[in-house]
Amino acid sequence: MPTQNLDITAANASAVMTVEDLYPNGIKLERFSTDAAIVADSQQVAETRMGVDGKMAAGVTPNIYPVTVTLEANSPTATSFSTIYEAMNANKRLYVCNLTIKIPSIGRTYQFSNGVLQTANPMPALNKVLAPTTWVFHFESMERV
Repeated sequence: MPTQNLDITAANASAVMTVEDLYPNGIKLERFSTDAAIVADSQQVAETRMGVDGKMAAGVTPNIYPVTVTLEANSPTATSFSTIYEAMNANKRLYVCNLTIKIPSIGRTYQFSNGVLQTANPMPALNKVLAPTTWVFHFESMERV
């Protein structure tokens, strides 16, 4: 009888982002938030509508792949992401990003390509303790490698 893989550990997952003009050797993402690390949003893969005759029509639609990274305020990655944000503002240009996420527990690697920083949260909220920051990147493509 085959042994079932019950492992869904996220603690050993790793991620590296490259930004050609700023971090060509890559940034190792680290010091994630407690309850959220990296979230790839759900995708609407089809557009559907109902005709007046009650018959449905549907079509596949291309999508942007949003990925949200949530980091503790003291994360060195947050500092690197702030550098991307500041460079975009100072130079009035985009910096292309690529993200590789490895999840050993399920034996999967995801490659997000040709992305940009879309939403930045460079200052943590000053709560009882500093709150995590969130960073949203939009990618043109994603593949499982």
